[in-house]
Amino acid sequence: MKSFFKNMAVVVGILLLAVAAYYIYDRLRERSVAERMAEIVHEEDRRVLSDKLQEYLKDPSVDVRRRAALAIGRIGGPKAAELLFNDLIDESIDFAAAAGFALGLTGQSEYASRLLDVAFDMPSSAAARVVRSAGRLADSSTIDVPPKLVEFLNHPSPDVREAACYALFYAEAKEQAGAIIKHLKTEEDDLVRAAGLFTLARLEIKAARDLFVDNLADSDPFVRTICVRGLGRTGGAKSLRLLQMSLNDSDPNVVAQAITELGNSRDKKARQQLAKRVLSGWDEKLMGNLFEALQHQKNSMAVDQTWQLLETTQPANVTAAAAIYLSDVVGDKAVNLLDSLAAAPVPFLRKSSAQGYKNIAKSNVIPRLAGLFNDDDPWVRAAAFDALVTIDEKNRDFYLKKALADPDWVMQSLAIDHIREKKLKAYLPELNGMMATASEREIDVRRSLVQAARTFLKEDAENPDAVLILMNSLMDNEYVVRLEADVVYKELFDEDRMNMVPPAPARIEVSAIHEGFRKYPPNPYALISTNKGDIEIELFYDAAPLTVLNFIELAKSGFYRGLVFHRVVPGFVVQGGDPRGDGWGGPPYRIRCEYSDEPFFRGTVGIATSGRDTGGSQFFITLSPQPHLEARYTVFGRVTSGMEVVDQIVRGDMIEEIIIEEG
Repeated sequence: MKSFFKNMAVVVGILLLAVAAYYIYDRLRERSVAERMAEIVHEEDRRVLSDKLQEYLKDPSVDVRRRAALAIGRIGGPKAAELLFNDLIDESIDFAAAAGFALGLTGQSEYASRLLDVAFDMPSSAAARVVRSAGRLADSSTIDVPPKLVEFLNHPSPDVREAACYALFYAEAKEQAGAIIKHLKTEEDDLVRAAGLFTLARLEIKAARDLFVDNLADSDPFVRTICVRGLGRTGGAKSLRLLQMSLNDSDPNVVAQAITELGNSRDKKARQQLAKRVLSGWDEKLMGNLFEALQHQKNSMAVDQTWQLLETTQPANVTAAAAIYLSDVVGDKAVNLLDSLAAAPVPFLRKSSAQGYKNIAKSNVIPRLAGLFNDDDPWVRAAAFDALVTIDEKNRDFYLKKALADPDWVMQSLAIDHIREKKLKAYLPELNGMMATASEREIDVRRSLVQAARTFLKEDAENPDAVLILMNSLMDNEYVVRLEADVVYKELFDEDRMNMVPPAPARIEVSAIHEGFRKYPPNPYALISTNKGDIEIELFYDAAPLTVLNFIELAKSGFYRGLVFHRVVPGFVVQGGDPRGDGWGGPPYRIRCEYSDEPFFRGTVGIATSGRDTGGSQFFITLSPQPHLEARYTVFGRVTSGMEVVDQIVRGDMIEEIIIEEG
């Protein structure tokens, strides 16, 4: 027996020596580039600006240094900005460009002017990124930045001139609009011209009307869309005539913008033009857009045509939009129509009936809404709740208490938001009790509680219930909740509690990230099969590895099978991936935002969020270029084929399957 134990001790000793030897070897051996990059991404996932991450800024590999710079920018903060600024003079143009872009993510406005001082001496590819970053960092305190940006409109590189135009938009530099207008009169580069027109249209510069008129016939539908938007904000009879003409444009994105701009006009001719289009035979996306515009105008000229349209069978999206429009314009004359929607088997139509009853806002709709408030579908209950607390204020407490006790977390969140908006202080003890059981509640309910505490603490900084909500939020087990609580604490009490916020737990192992860097390139592809056809997407692993791995994991698990595109905005995006189908759903976790300098062209695939680091499964595909989304949403892919299918998608269309194609 002694011999047995002696032999076992020898074996255990050998095993321990082997483990120790491997550990020492693993610590001392040189990591491959892919391994080093995986470690960086892992640190970024934890949102920790660690010593290891800073060391990688000096790595011999440019790819590793670029990855480290991007991670540090995404993590952000004063220390991040200082580190990145010091690396702008690196001998590698690619690394300097990456550092310049990443610095723009840190939020440190004091670096905006300093960036422009060094940009003049940088190669154009790096200077363009630095100029954009300066625009992103600019705020009301950086009054010297917009005039400096104007100087870059005369840069010899069109890339830098384009960047200067967009930077002026980011900086909201309306006072520099005259300089942009003057420059565009002689600018020959198409991309710079588009960027300048975009900035002028978004800043609503009336003096740019002649430029919008001159470019309205451009061959690029993006430019035409920009000019339509610009003309809609300048006003005048000539602008109105051109907007009416744009309703006949060959590109549906231009038409959608023209509908929106005419809908913002109260001019009689604009109202007449839109009313005439009710029986035009447009597709259901444009028809939905049209009824929203008519409703916005309170346009009674289209009532007869709308009733005539509804005498024929229409898609659910058109029927719902028409009913909501009629309820807002003819009031309770639309009750019978809404009653038919309220009895429909489709939750979307029942939800729409609640929206219509809210527009009518009379006592006769309260019993109808009360019935919908007991609907089996939370989407319908949510719409009924929103209407009831608006119309039936005397019974508001009943609706709030019922919503707070609802088993669906969206109802709870909506009730908390209403309490916050109306500043109903009497509910604070109940909200505090909800925060005390936070681990049992969905993340967005806790986020709503944080924002409620913020509102009440602004009124009374010593309110004990609001203070407890905020303090418990700082110790929440979800990083996003802790982070938002810290932002509120700093805003209200001028004290940074980030040292109390533990690092976010990394959801994906280093080994999986490393395997991704080894495996891709080439990038993986995703084939999205829908009821309208197939869409192929290239997934950008280098730009957004955590997002791509999450998407692949969800797709392979069958998560997306049978989900619908729940949001379609003509000329903007189609959005899907929500298991609830109402825009509120996702997996039981949140993923990090991975901002990059990937542009939002037509067909770009991004992650939908409700704030920083709140992504999950919902994704969107842009129907046209959207420069204002850049560095604000994660880009993780682009459509490589099937864009014509994307154009046909309407709300309610289904994702049948997503298949990942690797290699």
